[in-house]
Amino acid sequence: MGEHDAMMARFVHDYLELLDHRVSSIRHHLDQRNYMTAHVALLSLESTSVMVGAGELAGAAGALREAVEKGERDEVGALLAEVTTEADRARDSLGASRQEERGSA
Repeated sequence: MGEHDAMMARFVHDYLELLDHRVSSIRHHLDQRNYMTAHVALLSLESTSVMVGAGELAGAAGALREAVEKGERDEVGALLAEVTTEADRARDSLGASRQEERGSA
């Protein structure tokens, strides 16, 4: 494994380690109506999800971020549920990819 591959593997590992906390934190900020902090957290989740190849989660986070940005509070619950679902899928997909890499190493 080259240096770049090792750095990317570490980034994915760290991303997965933090994913549940990040989604939980977003939920908490939205529940507390701390929309600015939720917006920043969603932007971070969106961008890092793109970086690890979790495009569907990035899209879900982006849609929720846009709803928060536009003040579309009626949409937040359904969009947050979509973020949670996509986070589960990303965890499963990226975790399976990491297992395959370990098996071939």
